[in-house]
Amino acid sequence: MDDLKNKMHQNTIPIYFVDPCLYVALGMESYVGALHFICAVDTFNGLHPNIFVPKSFIYNYSLTSEEVVNALLCNEEVIDYIQKNGQGKLLTCMLDETTENLAKELGLEVCLPSVALRNRWDNKANTNRLAELAGVPCVPYVLSAVQSYAHLRHLAAHLGPHLVVQMPHGFGGETTFFISNESDFEKYQNHLTNGEEMKIMTRIDCVSTGIEGCITRYGIATSPLLLELTGIPELNTYPGGWSGNELFCEAFPESMRLLAQNYTIKMGEQLRQVGYKGYFEIDFLIDKATHTLYLGEMNLRFCGFTHMTAHASHLQGEPPLFLLHLAEWLDISYDLDIEKLNHRWMTPSPNYALSFLCVHHVLDTLRKPIPSGIYRMNPDETVVFVRPATSPSPLNVDEIFWFSVAPNTLLLKKGEEIGGLLMFGRATTDGKNLTSKMKTWIKGLTKIGSDEE
Repeated sequence: MDDLKNKMHQNTIPIYFVDPCLYVALGMESYVGALHFICAVDTFNGLHPNIFVPKSFIYNYSLTSEEVVNALLCNEEVIDYIQKNGQGKLLTCMLDETTENLAKELGLEVCLPSVALRNRWDNKANTNRLAELAGVPCVPYVLSAVQSYAHLRHLAAHLGPHLVVQMPHGFGGETTFFISNESDFEKYQNHLTNGEEMKIMTRIDCVSTGIEGCITRYGIATSPLLLELTGIPELNTYPGGWSGNELFCEAFPESMRLLAQNYTIKMGEQLRQVGYKGYFEIDFLIDKATHTLYLGEMNLRFCGFTHMTAHASHLQGEPPLFLLHLAEWLDISYDLDIEKLNHRWMTPSPNYALSFLCVHHVLDTLRKPIPSGIYRMNPDETVVFVRPATSPSPLNVDEIFWFSVAPNTLLLKKGEEIGGLLMFGRATTDGKNLTSKMKTWIKGLTKIGSDEE
């Protein structure tokens, strides 16, 4: 794997990662040569040498990520920047057909499967169909468009009184609805009866997990299995909203880790058969009552905790899956003992725990973005800025790495994502409730972004 690391570090082909801000690919510039980040905003205040933000670009926060990426690729400064640095490869987290066309006009190869392929299998209903082909169990479900509450009850009569209904595409829990009665249904009726095929599931009391995979020429490489945090009120306004992840040895028994990895490999091989290669992520659900592992959903892209697993890889001396993805798309020759790599992640080190929190604006006291960098908590529980940083390496055990996703000029609105927090140790007591120390961290950070500061 050192050979792959060296080749990627010596890469001279321009690779442009285009995104509203630097998030999922944090720290990857230390592994990949000629990696450029083209962003709508610089949340590192000019300290990151690889970020390019066009001065003429006006960031419209009402736009989707795809629309922001497309607007960037149309910007004259960005076009000049690409022409100056040379044609090469394009990466991004979210894209559409317009992105593909713009990339082609700029002479850039999109190093991701086609949008049509991704949209087909990223659809939550089709994900279940793929799982059935792969032999991966799903939470009991039915797929159908919904006409009314009575129609929903007719469709899901065998699924019990408490349902989870998901729209085919969505982000951060915003298109996941919990329906127990007609009043619940009426709150979201316009979404639920829009004519799209919905995934309707029985509601289970479950533990949520996340795992990444990468389809390579050697097989399916996986990340460790992470405990997923959802609906934490201090972090997210949506009951089903993603709030972060934790990695620690005692999170799951070895048998559960191995089963999740086996299912991920099966899903990856099924994706390979339909022409997909590279990065993907799967959420699995563990039924607390039966300890059954079910497929939750699949994301055919880099995901919100990609940087976390990359940092975990760095700590263990392993190559991030990001490198394996690029090696496949750049057609770089390398050797990989994939069984050894996968085995390594199923036997996590008992010596450390790693946590990542995705933080949204949930308190009215927060007025301005919190500057990116390393923070420390004083004995009196005040949180102070220690030093600027563009990645979590190095990070001491008594520090956190905070990276903002909003520019200093932004007036924050309730519910908006404001940044991410990476730290050693557990962030929750049970996967649902923040530790008292973590609550103090959040309170201290929020004070820095409030009018009191």
